[in-house]
Amino acid sequence: MESLRDLGLSSYEDRAYRGLLSLGTGTAAAVAEESGVPKGRVYDALGGLESRGLVRVQTDREPKRYAPVEPAVAVDRLVETKRRELRQRIETYESGKSELIDRLADAETTDDEFWTAAVGADDSLDLLFERIDAAEESIVVVATDVSAQFDVDREGPELLDRLLGAIRSGVDVSVLLSPDVFDDARAAVDADRATLTIAQGPFELRITEDAYGNFYLIDGEEVCLEVADPLAPDRLFGMLDLRDRGFAARVRDGFEAAWADGTVVDDV
Repeated sequence: MESLRDLGLSSYEDRAYRGLLSLGTGTAAAVAEESGVPKGRVYDALGGLESRGLVRVQTDREPKRYAPVEPAVAVDRLVETKRRELRQRIETYESGKSELIDRLADAETTDDEFWTAAVGADDSLDLLFERIDAAEESIVVVATDVSAQFDVDREGPELLDRLLGAIRSGVDVSVLLSPDVFDDARAAVDADRATLTIAQGPFELRITEDAYGNFYLIDGEEVCLEVADPLAPDRLFGMLDLRDRGFAARVRDGFEAAWADGTVVDDV
């Protein structure tokens, strides 16, 4: 910060305070002369400083005399005032957030067909987590293999936390894993956290050998599809996010067939 104006003072208030620091004490006329604040504005400037607790006023004599509080006290008081203002502003934003989301949702129109893509493991995870967080009704997770670029010990717990957040929001979550992925996930995820997740409703976990590939079906109409590197099938090339109801319906039908034959997991 270069001046008290960064903390909310006007230019005249800033100059008047600095003038008082130079004087030690002084009348309004002396402050105007020392600071260069016009005489017609100096009383407003001193009044503003007084209201902020930055000057003390001697009123038992005429003309009034003013004295500045110490700079450390002045800055602390201004910072605290700014902190309260920012806190109130954040509370206002938070209180109006839901209403704004509802208004934007009412105005939202979704094209029947839309797709986007991310390349590389990190960007693919960012895209996946974004779409999981956006789910409103249901999330289907199908995983039959793990890319060599995915650190299950790191990404597994984070994915689980995202799914838990969705569950707490009332989103139905169904997870279908191959036996190998289930074993990897069980080894990577804390047992207590996994047990808590399974105990949550609505959440179901099943194991199958009749599914292929890794994909995520969001709200029954959006598919996040992992794409393997054609030159190295065990490595992830990227993530496709397809919003296509026809394609999503085909994916859902295939999932439901494998899901019906899957083995239910009640505990870990």
